[in-house]
Amino acid sequence: MASTKGRPLQFDLDDDDLKLFLEEAEEQIELLDQSLVQLEGEPDPALVQRIFRAAHTLKGSSATIGHKKMASLTHAMETVLDAVRQGRRAPTSDVVDALLAGLDALRVLANEVVTRVDSGVETERLEADLMAVLDGEAPAAPPPEASAAPVYQVPAGALDPYREDIEQGHGTYFVDVTIADDCQLPSIRCYQVLQEMESISKAAVCWPDREVIESGGGEYRMAALLVTHHTEEQITSALKAVSDVADVRCRQVPAAEATGSIEGFRDAPRPAFEQRSDAAATQRDDAVLDGPRPAAGRKASQSVRIDVERLDGLMNLVGELVIDRTRLQQVREQLNSVLRDSNLSELLDNFEETTAHLARVTDELQDQIMRSRMLPVRSVLSRLPRLVRDVAVKCGKKVELITAGEETELDRSVIEEISDPLVHILRNAVDHGIESPEERRAAGKPETGTISVTAWNQETYIYLSVRDDGRGIDTAALRRKAVEKGLMTREAAEAAPEDQVVQWIFMPGLSTAQQITDVSGRGVGMDIVRTNIERLNGQITVSSTPGKGTEVIIQLPLTLATTKALMVSANGTVYAIPLVSVTEALADRGADVHTVGGRKMLRLRQRLLPMIDLAAALGDHRPRVLPTDGYFVVAARHGDRQAAFIVDRLLGEQDVVVKSLGDMLGARRGLTGATILGDGTLGLIVDIASLVNEQAAMAVPA
Repeated sequence: MASTKGRPLQFDLDDDDLKLFLEEAEEQIELLDQSLVQLEGEPDPALVQRIFRAAHTLKGSSATIGHKKMASLTHAMETVLDAVRQGRRAPTSDVVDALLAGLDALRVLANEVVTRVDSGVETERLEADLMAVLDGEAPAAPPPEASAAPVYQVPAGALDPYREDIEQGHGTYFVDVTIADDCQLPSIRCYQVLQEMESISKAAVCWPDREVIESGGGEYRMAALLVTHHTEEQITSALKAVSDVADVRCRQVPAAEATGSIEGFRDAPRPAFEQRSDAAATQRDDAVLDGPRPAAGRKASQSVRIDVERLDGLMNLVGELVIDRTRLQQVREQLNSVLRDSNLSELLDNFEETTAHLARVTDELQDQIMRSRMLPVRSVLSRLPRLVRDVAVKCGKKVELITAGEETELDRSVIEEISDPLVHILRNAVDHGIESPEERRAAGKPETGTISVTAWNQETYIYLSVRDDGRGIDTAALRRKAVEKGLMTREAAEAAPEDQVVQWIFMPGLSTAQQITDVSGRGVGMDIVRTNIERLNGQITVSSTPGKGTEVIIQLPLTLATTKALMVSANGTVYAIPLVSVTEALADRGADVHTVGGRKMLRLRQRLLPMIDLAAALGDHRPRVLPTDGYFVVAARHGDRQAAFIVDRLLGEQDVVVKSLGDMLGARRGLTGATILGDGTLGLIVDIASLVNEQAAMAVPA
């Protein structure tokens, strides 16, 4: 068959529909990605039902816009999931593999709706693979048990408005309506059933209540208490005429007995997997049985989706307020010094009170906006089980991934940045850390290795720990590789302490892998990880114990929009040095300065740090004269490296709003951004990582 790749595609949706479709598709695909790996070996009915619904929803939405390939593939996946749901097929590895292959194709197909170009994905083979797994032997399903009849609560006085009709001979009927399982629009069918009921009767009570159905909250089943002059047969016939209605059960209930509670119809025995046992279904059933209560639809309306660009815009406005707050505080201090001896104390008090109030409101507003940008780290951790599974299969290993702290929140901008570093670390943990099943057995360990990823907050930072119970880092191999690569002499490599050698995994091009694979082995991963983490003003540390495993801990700020910084001045320019990098600041008079090889060095806590003129290092080539009354030295670190930066003045710590350098300045070596100071001037945020990496070339000559 000729490839259709590159062919223009058309779908039945406008721009607004496109946005809704993509949001729903992304949500359902993400759910499938998170849940399918859990399905393997864990046929929990609630999980199976959740996955089935996600596939069912995707099928419906893709069919609605006319994406035939996507609808056909999700239909095949749904068929397999239905077999699992009914206990006719166990969720073995081959079943999960086929479903994951289909899921990967769904991502590409969903993107076709954006590009409107055929990606060339052929779904016939994937659908054939999915059907093929149904040929496997079915496990013995337990005999289904008959369910108890549901009980519906009738609110007091529900029939009072209809007493006159009842006295005139109208009957009261209890009606139970079931929508077909394969209906793609159950909420609309529920609404149509309600309309049909009201055309032939008066609906005294509905389960779920009328508001839920009218707001689109109806599902595959509804019940009602009707007052009408029609017979049971006429009611049943009228409701069955509604499309997708699978069953209608109706019986007359004496009005005197239609109070308190009404027993519904007992359901016929169904396979266990078809029973709605997940939390959402239970909640929905409870709503049905208890009668009118605050509608689920109304509860959902308490939260809304906000375009990220709008949040970013709000964040920028709050940043401007923070800058103005700082400026006002400086103006207040200036006024205090100028007018201290004048007779304007009341005016000054009012001004101070107003600026304090503005500062408090600005802080609270900033905090609320920051919170609205926060997302649970679960959105990153949930992608990891699939990654670990795929890498473990490729490496022929057995690995169990344990995650904790999924509810830990951090700014969405940070979440977007930590995904790649985590992927690198996990791939290395599986490929290099965890041993093969044979090696683990020989070492007295269980065949299945364990990797745990834990997240937690501490002060204004988030910490992510990746710990494995594998072989640990081979420091002897690292020493040998470092010498072979010419990174250091044999004597220096052998003299280095173990904890220092472990940090060499962050050296570019240094890998202990015996062969290069498509998983790892080129030694280009961990140095990029450290660079990316430190570019975010974060830190990464590693510790390892031979035979017991390795732990990597990442420390990141909760947000990239603001940062705590030590403000300094150098050659007339104000700089912000991120506090996370600063280890010490001291006056030159108290500094232990030495000259080594013609370069100034600072002896600090038994280490010699090269002294770097901050202004010159950042490209300030104007004539430089240090203050005659002394200068200051700021010691900062990047990984295991440290340097001492010469500055004119220390201006104190401050929360700064990070601004881009903009297109005019572009990327500048040694700078990560800018901030507006309280007096309206510009301050430059220093990239300590790049400066420390170049420390040898920039050390100040003696």
